[in-house]
Amino acid sequence: MRRLFFMLIVLFLFYLGIQFIFYWFSNGQDISYRIKDETNDFDVVEKSNFSNNNYYYEVTINDIKFSFQIFKDFGKENRVLTDIKYYEDDTYKCILPIFDGEILIDMICKSDIYQYYHNIKGNNNLDEFVKNIEIYDANQFKDNATAHEIENVSVYRDNLIDNHYVGINNYKGIYNISKNFNSVVYNITLFKNDVYNQKLGTFVDRYYIVADYNQQYEFNKINIVDLVNLNASTITSDTAISFDSYIQGIIGNKVYLYDKDNKIQYEIDPNNKSIVKTGTEIKYNDGQWKTMTVAEANQEKKFALDENYGYEGYERVDKVGEDTGFYYLYKKNGNSYDVYKTNIQDNDGMIYLFTTQSIDLINYVNNYVYFIEDNKIKVYNDTFGVKNIIDYKELEFNKNIIFYVYAN
Repeated sequence: MRRLFFMLIVLFLFYLGIQFIFYWFSNGQDISYRIKDETNDFDVVEKSNFSNNNYYYEVTINDIKFSFQIFKDFGKENRVLTDIKYYEDDTYKCILPIFDGEILIDMICKSDIYQYYHNIKGNNNLDEFVKNIEIYDANQFKDNATAHEIENVSVYRDNLIDNHYVGINNYKGIYNISKNFNSVVYNITLFKNDVYNQKLGTFVDRYYIVADYNQQYEFNKINIVDLVNLNASTITSDTAISFDSYIQGIIGNKVYLYDKDNKIQYEIDPNNKSIVKTGTEIKYNDGQWKTMTVAEANQEKKFALDENYGYEGYERVDKVGEDTGFYYLYKKNGNSYDVYKTNIQDNDGMIYLFTTQSIDLINYVNNYVYFIEDNKIKVYNDTFGVKNIIDYKELEFNKNIIFYVYAN
């Protein structure tokens, strides 16, 4: 009897060990469960991906499905959606997901499309419903920060994201902005005179690279600014490069530049601080490497990496992430663009995010979207909506100014 009892203990410990190993090395799980309140049953499908802290949900109530996802490190836990508040009237059907007692996204309301509550305030009954949710803080989705002028740039310091580095080129160099810096803004001077159009400048990885505009007609030096450590350095080409050149594209953190006068293509690698000729053939990339003619290169044929994702009626569609990411869609609305996103896993759940006047400069950094509105750089994230980051008056008047965000 004692031997049997001992064997049962061993088997039980072995079972716990197997469960622990499975838990520790698991990349995620697909599970289903039900959440109940006083009057409603919510059927939940939860798909977790622990490698990027991604939790995707489908919540169904009365044959109405809401799909959404969040990004947070819950320590490989499942069933982190612990409560749901539900609202319904003749116009909207809404849910407020609550995760381990925390609100990570705003209330999602469905009419013809999904919308967040912070974008549709003004419905008296819905406003009153939200006020009665003790855990709900409306200030979470308001921007109450004020700007502080530093180096001729107005910065909303309280809205800067941890470990994000914002680069904005200016006429003599670049502004480097981050809450990780003691002074928040550094103005790195590269040129003696104003350069209003730095055509041969771009951001890649953690760097800003730009031709040395201190030289005339042609150059053999390229400036590299590290956005994280603020170092400015140069790399030198063995041959002179004409300013009648253009940047073809970026592949694998390498920049490809074509010199139209001398009919030479260069590969610039800021990580290795190198610039080399690509060879006798001119490379082209549209998802795979090909060659193109001199005539095509001289017509400034840039790499074509955009894909058609099958959404008609949108000016721009971007896929961010793989199977567990999003599509971001930009739809023309007068002089502006309404911005939506939908989960790649279930593209039926289109949700309105914000409106912008420009779709030329969009930066996706993890789960943040940076964009320009007039003279402001703004950031969107599901956890707080839209917030101002930077005011820089030249953004409104000079379309050659570019910005970029790197996350460390």
